[in-house]
Amino acid sequence: MKKLLLISLAFILGLAVVAQRPQIKSGVFVKNYTKDQKVTIEPVEKTTTSLVNAKHSGLKKGDNANIVTVLNLGTSANTLGYSGGSRPMVWADDDLNCVINFHRAGPGATPPSLSGYYAMDLGTNMGAAQTDWTNQILCTSATLVSTPYYYDASRYPCAAIYNPTGNTTLANAYCAFFGPNFANLVVSGFGGYTYGKANLVNHADTTKHLRWYNAHPYTYTPDGFWVSNTGLAHMVDGDQNVESGTPVYQDSTTYGRGVWNATTKDFDYTFKTIPSRCKDMYNSADEKIAASPDGQTVWMSVLTNYVDGTPLIDSTYYPLVRKSTDGGLTWGDPIPIYLGGPNGIDAIKNQYSDYFINNFFVAPVPTRNEIPYTTAFDHSISVDKWGNLHIGVAVGYSPGGYSISSGVDSLINVFDIYTINGGVSWQGVCVGNLKTFRGTWGTYTCDNRVYTARNKAADKMFFTWNDTHVDGEANNQNPDVFARGFDLIKKKLTTPGDGISASNVTFLCDITQEAYFQCTSPIVFTDNNKFTIPICTQWATDISASDSKFYYIPDFSYTQADFTVIVPNPGVGVEQKAAELASVSIYPNPVKNIAKVSLNLTQNANVTVDVTNLVGKQIMSLNKGNMNAGSQQFSIDASNLTAGIYFVTVIVNGQKYSQKMIVE
Repeated sequence: MKKLLLISLAFILGLAVVAQRPQIKSGVFVKNYTKDQKVTIEPVEKTTTSLVNAKHSGLKKGDNANIVTVLNLGTSANTLGYSGGSRPMVWADDDLNCVINFHRAGPGATPPSLSGYYAMDLGTNMGAAQTDWTNQILCTSATLVSTPYYYDASRYPCAAIYNPTGNTTLANAYCAFFGPNFANLVVSGFGGYTYGKANLVNHADTTKHLRWYNAHPYTYTPDGFWVSNTGLAHMVDGDQNVESGTPVYQDSTTYGRGVWNATTKDFDYTFKTIPSRCKDMYNSADEKIAASPDGQTVWMSVLTNYVDGTPLIDSTYYPLVRKSTDGGLTWGDPIPIYLGGPNGIDAIKNQYSDYFINNFFVAPVPTRNEIPYTTAFDHSISVDKWGNLHIGVAVGYSPGGYSISSGVDSLINVFDIYTINGGVSWQGVCVGNLKTFRGTWGTYTCDNRVYTARNKAADKMFFTWNDTHVDGEANNQNPDVFARGFDLIKKKLTTPGDGISASNVTFLCDITQEAYFQCTSPIVFTDNNKFTIPICTQWATDISASDSKFYYIPDFSYTQADFTVIVPNPGVGVEQKAAELASVSIYPNPVKNIAKVSLNLTQNANVTVDVTNLVGKQIMSLNKGNMNAGSQQFSIDASNLTAGIYFVTVIVNGQKYSQKMIVE
């Protein structure tokens, strides 16, 4: 009897919790989306569902002076080339003025595993003209025969350019890639890794490594990948057991750390798991990783519902982040970033106007602290020049059950969620409003695919995403690419024609409302005060059957004058720069014998110095004691160090300032 009473009480309490969740008014068209399960094995049979083509009849090319150019790139044997979320597949290098588009190869059915091959499109001269591109450079082949697939066939890749520090020669740079394979067919779906490198000039200089499915840590489909010019690579994946055919989350994130081997000209990886415990079966929706310009501060972000977290309401996703300050060798404690409620981010809680709240929510109208928010199901991250994390992600109303609502204009918005103090507190700025959320074509779907990019100085962030702005269209079936820039020093957003919202990049161009599965480089090109954002898209006449074509937009850019909308957030930009205690420089660099460290202190401070090698081992430590404000200088004896890259970290009253030191 007591047990029955307890069950009844629990049921009543459960109803009370549901009743307390703010509801959207009936009669308002709202569609709820849940997280799609990642593909575990691809269908063999083709369906016949075609892309919707619902362009406005009134659209006319030539009406807009800002129409972008669209260049032809390579192809994929099916439309899964960019499928599966916002992975890094396009990567630009500002020192080499080159850009790659990495994807599954195609077209054709011979050999039968061609869709599992990897190919690279390479653009020099910023990929500005069609003649600057060499397309369909084969990087890997599948050779291990099975039916219906080659079981070493690769899928859903991540890729980046590795350009060693100080190098300006294309022949010394590489494409590094990482993706899943069919795990030797010991399980029913994905579960193995394919990774390696391909030289940007010598196309025969490639490597391919296979990590087959084995006991824990498990391998699945990596979502995050980052390569620093210091010679470190980072990969993150959800730790999932796929032996049953349905992925079972293991309450952790699989992390791979690669160190460049100058002898083999390849990355040597070590793998481990990092706890990321989720409250229930929904596990993590997405995993991403990024490093600061000096490669030492690395952030990892997972969209999940942390088992030790206390969000406003359960069954929502929010970022759970960790930070490393030694290039990924060690990681700090998990930091949950709450979106709504008393501990939520002000910009997110204030994203809806009073009019919106009063007209769309059922009475009693909720306060701003009572509206539950959730992230969408993929995101992208970057790290600024101060080592602070920026998360580009769509955030919206959560109706419950790990879902997000769309169908009302601005019910979902794209945010930059960021810290100015290493993760102690979090800010937010809305960079764009979404009208739609997901496009579905046959068995394949695509959400907004928010990407985050930065300039070389890492004091500006840029955000891109897909959205459909077609009257009467509630789904993201006919997307354009939208963009917004954020100047972290001046605290200003870019301004398009209407003075408020994001820029429609593909408006009236050749792929208007057909800019499917967009992919943006994490690094933009910088030319004085002009910032060109490398963007690729994918297109097919039949998304479930035909080979896909990739397109490149070479000429969408912002200038410094475009940053006009003031962001009132405290601490970012000028205030943060003023709070810095020191600036550090090293010369000569490269060095053979004695390096001079120039230190400018804004106040009297206790100073220590650590010198570490590329893998994080401490080589020397200097205690400089209390130093006076102003310009200071001291020496580091590098004569006994072997040639290579080192990091000089000056610690000023607990704040760290790192510089690369190259020993010849």
